[in-house]
Amino acid sequence: MILVTSAAGGVGRALVKDLHARGAQVRAFVKNDSQAELSRGDGATEVVVGDIESCTDLARAASGVRVVFHATPTSIVNELALARSLVEATRASDVEHVVYHSVIHPEITEMFHHQEKLRVEGIIRESGIPFTFLRASHFMQNYLDFWEFLLAGTLPYPTSPDQLMGVVDVEDVAEASALVLTAPEGHRAQTYDLSAHELTRREMAVVWSRVLGHPVSAVRLPPSVVQNPLHAVSAVAPILARSLLSTKLGGLPHVLRGMQDSSNARGVRKWSPESRECYRRMMEYYDGHGLPAGDMAVLPRLLGRNATTYEQFARREATRRVASR
Repeated sequence: MILVTSAAGGVGRALVKDLHARGAQVRAFVKNDSQAELSRGDGATEVVVGDIESCTDLARAASGVRVVFHATPTSIVNELALARSLVEATRASDVEHVVYHSVIHPEITEMFHHQEKLRVEGIIRESGIPFTFLRASHFMQNYLDFWEFLLAGTLPYPTSPDQLMGVVDVEDVAEASALVLTAPEGHRAQTYDLSAHELTRREMAVVWSRVLGHPVSAVRLPPSVVQNPLHAVSAVAPILARSLLSTKLGGLPHVLRGMQDSSNARGVRKWSPESRECYRRMMEYYDGHGLPAGDMAVLPRLLGRNATTYEQFARREATRRVASR
């Protein structure tokens, strides 16, 4: 049995589906009944509902499993207590291997989110439990929070559109994770960079322009938009106005839906002030420095194929969304 924590998250859902397709027995750990229904639909063999920050719930989820995949929800800032609880739960259940979903370049000291994951790696390493660390780059899917704006001709994000970002497809991350989880013996004490390639958001906008068949402009939102969505208005308004004029107001429904959807991207309204501030500081770092890819030779080697390119990802997602209408 393989335990997947945060099983209703972006990576978690893709991973449960992938493991199910491989015939693996999967236990999904989620926080509420609605997420439990999602996990059952994704193919989870068992579902445990509980609080990931509860030692008791985590121990219950880990009981009787052989391998654990652990990903911390983005809204949790302080991961160390959770990491210690995870180690305690895995020891009590004689878990054979832990796969920890970390982050690319956790050594960057300016970002608490990254530093915290480096500390968690240390806790797991020092526990003596066999481990694998997966250091994933920025997800291509992160920009889909602004899908309706893309349809209106704008790709906004709270970072500079000229900074270079290493990116990776969540589905590639899930596939690589599944390969490690189903054959952990060959991946003990390994740390893998999961990066596909690098590009700026202006280059992403060019890709979306080709895929969607209309011009898409990359727009910088101030990082403070994480705390107050109204801070986006001055940045987005001029470009959206041009888009609406060029489409004779045909893009207005997309703009209205985009404003509604993006104001609570990733459920940010329910995050604590500390979580929002941590995320804002991370966006501020990306805004000034970008986030280069790691070793881009690793992911193809794990997958046994080329990693998904940004254009392949964009075309796949556009096709899916058209089909789901």
